[in-house]
Amino acid sequence: MSPVPFYILCGSLGAGKTTLLMRLLEYWKGQGLRTGVLMNEAGEISVDGPRAGTLAEQVMNLAGGCVCCDTKEDLSWGIAQLVRDYESDVIILECSGLADPAEVIDAVTDLYTARLASLERVIALLHPVSAEISHSSAYVTDQAVRCADELILNKQDLYVPGHWETFRSAILEQNPYARLWETAHARLDPALLLSPRVSARPTASTNVVFGTSPPSKHRAGMAYHPIATTVRLPGPLDRSRFSAWLKTIPKNLERAKGFFRFTGEHELQEFQYAPPGDPTLAPVMLLDEPEPAVVLIGRGFDVEALKTGLLGCVVTTKLR
Repeated sequence: MSPVPFYILCGSLGAGKTTLLMRLLEYWKGQGLRTGVLMNEAGEISVDGPRAGTLAEQVMNLAGGCVCCDTKEDLSWGIAQLVRDYESDVIILECSGLADPAEVIDAVTDLYTARLASLERVIALLHPVSAEISHSSAYVTDQAVRCADELILNKQDLYVPGHWETFRSAILEQNPYARLWETAHARLDPALLLSPRVSARPTASTNVVFGTSPPSKHRAGMAYHPIATTVRLPGPLDRSRFSAWLKTIPKNLERAKGFFRFTGEHELQEFQYAPPGDPTLAPVMLLDEPEPAVVLIGRGFDVEALKTGLLGCVVTTKLR
């Protein structure tokens, strides 16, 4: 069974995430898709879940804390239930306005969860928030900007032009890889939002603005890098080659994790990397072993070069 497309909807408190969610659910329902929704709300009861239930095939509430920490285990369990029990064709998670999207991405790219759901896109809905008014909201906004594939600046109608332009410019500086949408009342065409990424501007006039990526000799012809890349390993790794590969990890790699074996060794190895700490390897015993693979999370580095270097550590057995 192929993994189900998984979308993360995150962003500022009060930015209009549920309004956008309802538009997406209506679109998927019109496409004949069975949509599973995971609603994360910081309170002990779900306020927005019943609204989503009018359009979604199944809604599961992750209430009582942020999905990035308090309900992180419930997230993987919820994805499994939506895929196996309710046969969802697509899954979307609406994060609490207090949730750190980077932690959520880390959770859903776990190699067990990746068997069931494949992270398709991170959609961030934002509006200008003053750090002086709400430091936590400003932090979540910064994290959402950094992680997003689609950046939607909402409530444009409530701000004077000068303020809005300053906000937009700051967003583009933080994340030059995402598409930038400017809206009011989260009004946009879901078909355009969910369309495949392209490097050039669309020929038709839309409300989407494409940020320009900084030039790089490593990124010729590539205008966008995914924030999470899964590198499947077709065989055991050479330990010395892997040690050399670790020294090539770029500073823009924010997270790496995986399971694999070294040639000539029986123990399954668990690999973890989360800067500023050093990479770690530890033997582990698992009853249900995942596919040998390493997940790379980050932007602004040469993904293909790092991936090629890792695959170069694989030991292939030649037939005689």
